[in-house]
Formats: sequence, C-alpha cells, structure tokens
Amino acid sequence: MTDTSPPDIDGADPSRSPAAGWPPIGRWGRLLVILLSLGLLVALPTAWVTTQYRGEEINSALSYPANDGWCHLGYTAPGFGIHCFGDYAQALISAQIDLDLPGAPPAGVIPGVTNPDYTSLYPPVSQYPHVLSALAANSDIGRERTFYGYMSLLALAVFAPALWVAWMWRRSAFAVIPLILIGVAAVPVFATLDRGNSAGFVIPFLLAFAIFLGRDPRPVAPIAAVGAALVRPQFILLAVGLLAVRQWKQAIAAVASFAIITVASFALMPAGFTASFRSWYDTVSGLTSAGVASVTRDIPANPSIPRSVTAAAAWVGGAPSALGEAGWWVAGQVVSRPLLPVVLILIVTALLFLLAPGSVPRSVAVVLSLSIAALSPAVAPVYYLGFALVVGALILRDSGGGTRGLLDEGDTWPHRIWAVAVVVAVTLSLVPLTFRGLAPEGWPVPRQAWVLENVGRLWFLLVVGALAWLLARAVMALRARRA
Repeated sequence: MTDTSPPDIDGADPSRSPAAGWPPIGRWGRLLVILLSLGLLVALPTAWVTTQYRGEEINSALSYPANDGWCHLGYTAPGFGIHCFGDYAQALISAQIDLDLPGAPPAGVIPGVTNPDYTSLYPPVSQYPHVLSALAANSDIGRERTFYGYMSLLALAVFAPALWVAWMWRRSAFAVIPLILIGVAAVPVFATLDRGNSAGFVIPFLLAFAIFLGRDPRPVAPIAAVGAALVRPQFILLAVGLLAVRQWKQAIAAVASFAIITVASFALMPAGFTASFRSWYDTVSGLTSAGVASVTRDIPANPSIPRSVTAAAAWVGGAPSALGEAGWWVAGQVVSRPLLPVVLILIVTALLFLLAPGSVPRSVAVVLSLSIAALSPAVAPVYYLGFALVVGALILRDSGGGTRGLLDEGDTWPHRIWAVAVVVAVTLSLVPLTFRGLAPEGWPVPRQAWVLENVGRLWFLLVVGALAWLLARAVMALRARRA
C-alpha cells in the first residue's frame, strides 16, 4: 500500500500528522504561530494598561482617532457613536464630486481641497469601489445597506489570507489559528476596517500573486499584479518579482496594461484629462513633505521606505565630521525627492533578479516584491502593512505541496537568519501592541503604537539585507563558473 501521508518536516514525529490533530505546518510556520500567540498574550495586558492606567484609547494607537468626523453627512450606518469610518465617507464623496454623480455635495465639504477638478488621492480607476457605493447609496438600496455591503466585502478581502490558510488546514482542529492570529487579532485587519479604506481590496490580489509567482497557471501572477495596481497604483511594482521567475515579458505587459488603463481613466473625467491629472498630481505630491504626515515624522506612524531612509540618515547625521554631514545630505535628498530611495532599490532588485533568474529563493522574491510595492509611497498608513498578512499566510502554508511553508526551502545559515528576520517582522506588523510615547504638545493627532512607528525600518533592513544576500550569491556563482 502506498503511503500518502504528508511528508515529515524537520524530523518531526510522523504520528503528529494533520489527521492526528497537529497543525499542518513546517518549522518556520510553527515559530510564527508561537511568536504571534505570545505577542497576543502580551497585547491583552498592554491594552488594559493603555486604557485603564494611562487613560488612552486603543483605537488611535493601532489606527487613527475614533472621532473622525463625517457623521453629519450620514454616509455610514448609525450606532457607531463618534466614529464614522472617515476614509470610506471621504472617498465616496470624492467619487461623487470627481465623476459628477447624483447627490454630490460641493467640493468644499472635503477639508484641504483647493482644486475641485479632481479631489481624490487615487487615480479614477482606483475609485471604482466608491463609485459603485455612491450609485448604490443614491438608489433604493440606501446609504445604510450600501455601507454594510461595502464593509462586508472589505472584511472578506482583508480576511482572505486567514481564510485561505484555514481552508488548507480544514482537516485539522488548528484551522482556527490563522483566523485569529492573521485575522481578527491582526493590526492591518483592524486598521483597514476601522477606516473603511478600500486599500484592503488589494489583499486578495497580493495573495494570488504570492501563491502563483513562478507557478502554473503562469498568467495568474501578472494579472494579479495589474489587479492590485488598479486598487492602489504603487502595487504595479509587484511586477519586479516576475523578473525573478523569468517572466520579463509578462512584467512589461503588466506595466503597460496598468499604464494604459490608468491614463485612459483620467481621460474619462468630466473635468478633462489635463485638469484632472494635474489636480491629482498636485494633491499627491503635497503629501510627501508637508502637513501632518511626512517623511520626516513618526506621527502618525509611517512605515514607508522613504521614511525609513530619512530616519536612518538622521541617525547617521548625529555622527561627527564627514559621516554626519553625509547623513544629513542623504536625508535632505530624500525629503526633496521622496521616491529616490524606492527607485534605487527597485533598480538594484531588478538587476539582481535578471542576473540570477531561477536561483532567487522563492521567499526572497515574494517578500521583496510585496514589501517594496506596499512601502514605496512617501507616506504609507499602517493598513499598508496588510502585505504582512500575505507573507504570514504563506509562511504557515505555501501551496507548493505537502505541509511546507514559504520559508521551508533551505537550511543554510544565511537562510536561517533570513527566515527568523521575516518571521519577527511579520509578528511585529500584526500583533496589536498599544504602548506608545507622547506626542509633542499641541500636535493635532496622537501618537500611534511604538512598534508601528518602527516596524517599517525592520522591513527596510530586510529588503537591504536580502539584496546583499542575492549579490553575494551572484558573486559566488560567478566565481564557481570561472573556477
């Protein structure tokens, strides 16, 4: 009789199989479950101290202040007190104004908007969830049922990684673990739903991209990259991962498709292409170094690559003589050109993927693609850490076969260091730890959790470390061929 039991992992007892009730995960998946569980145990008393001893609200530590306005406009359901899901309400109103939809209020209802030609932070094609919501809200469906329908779909999107792992573990009693650890107890899930932000709709596309990168059917990964970019433009950078699996033609096609669709969507705006595009560009560029959110402040938390670079450069700037001057010069360059470090990292990543196609570890290709794309904006709200939900899901169960996860692909010491670092970064991105410092007196918004203010720097170090690892592998391979 042929043995069809799952392969043994790391010398584990074969009797501890999924059928026997043990979690069907590999070595690094077990470590992630342990760290997430310990983190959640710490988070519970931390939340108690935050609220009961320090008198602070948890909401603003993990997301943004609960009192977010917009209630008087009545676009969300009653019964949530002072909270009115500001991102949902504002984006819906922007869609009404930009597309001249029925029931649109005057442009002046949105604070800070000076050019009514185009009010949204996102390209027109990225507004489709809110266009549908606006049309439904002004139909017989009504605003309240539209809101609940939108939030239900958004919840399904952000829970997609947890639901996928739970389905893969469906024969195990431990299938509830991902629903808790990378679901209801994960910070990006809470923050996305708390804001009602449509960025959550990118998560299923990220999951599909990560699962099918380099796997059949091959068209799924590039299509998922385009789908993610149509939700949020920066995710077209996922296409760099296709270079690691010899799909450079599909990468070019994905970028071209996204560019054509996005440009065409501006041409359909009532204000016209030029006025709409110029207004959108001015709004987005104004976010990089002005206002409350910027590349020079940790309030609110900004895990973006540009912010991580300016923080590192400022730290180096404290050194004496030429080293300190170099640090402040780098910081100044990034403040002036926030996307400069992202472009440099993207170029190096593309070159290394092209020089060593097929030999890039799968975990490196997936993690680099997701983290660079998600953290590329000059200002990245904490819900953009949602990519860590996907990384965590694949660590628990990659679809490549057996019970192996994304990191169960090697056992060399560089790989072990890499795996531990990724597991720690995912843990810190998901666990709801609420301890935070005090904001400067008079600051308009409270500080967020200390972990959220700093976890972006860990992801930045992971990206740089992975690139150094790939470079070292390429050099050693070149020397071996010459020997």
